[in-house]
Amino acid sequence: MKGEKFGADTTPLIQVRDMSFSYAAELEPTLYGITFEQKRGVFLALIGPNGGGKTTFLKLLLGELVPNSGSVLVFGRPAPKLGRLRAKIGYVPQKAHFDPSFPASALDVVLMGSYFETGLLRRVSKSKKERAQKLMARFGIASLARKQIGKLSYGQQQRTFIARALMPSPELLILDEPTVGIDTDGLALFYEQVSQLNRDLGMAIVIVSHDIAQVADHVDEITCLFHTMHWHSKSELVNEKVLEAAGVCELDAYLKEHLRHINEFHREKK
Repeated sequence: MKGEKFGADTTPLIQVRDMSFSYAAELEPTLYGITFEQKRGVFLALIGPNGGGKTTFLKLLLGELVPNSGSVLVFGRPAPKLGRLRAKIGYVPQKAHFDPSFPASALDVVLMGSYFETGLLRRVSKSKKERAQKLMARFGIASLARKQIGKLSYGQQQRTFIARALMPSPELLILDEPTVGIDTDGLALFYEQVSQLNRDLGMAIVIVSHDIAQVADHVDEITCLFHTMHWHSKSELVNEKVLEAAGVCELDAYLKEHLRHINEFHREKK
């Protein structure tokens, strides 16, 4: 397990116990009965149908929402009470909200990721600027450093926001559908870049994705979320039991198609 490989501390990074959440008392719960753990260094894909509560789940991990029942612990503390530990989490939302006319360059945006550590009005050090430039180079956007953020394509903006999230050297990186707007050719490269962060740094990663076929080649574990949680380890991906358990999960369609190709291959061999 990667969490054991990258250090002696095997305490789960994320611990969720019998957690339920509803946006209003009179509404059906968005999430219910969720028990979940993620160890250090594990690369996890979170999948499931739209409206199933994936983004809500991420906000609970970030402490932006408080569960109605149960608990959500991150780094061993209740998520809403992380305090300065919040700097150990890098987060890229599904769609960043900003004024496209805001006069900030891509480099300025990446450097904003260091403000929690340095302070908003403090001068950014030379070492921070060098780190920002290295991160931009890692994601292929170094040449865009001086370009206004609003002038970038959506895919370029997403890579900029990921570089920003990595500025404080987080132990946990949370990505909410980061590949939206990235063309097909760029998907494989993107997943390889994120996977390399996981391999090189032992960084735990949670990624919400609809690109099941692509992401399955890189992650350690896959969880399907549709109001409650269905767990699939990577070793069980092609498995009839998982197909039955998946139910409403979009993994179901992918696995059935995958199995169909396997069955056709064996029929042709006969």
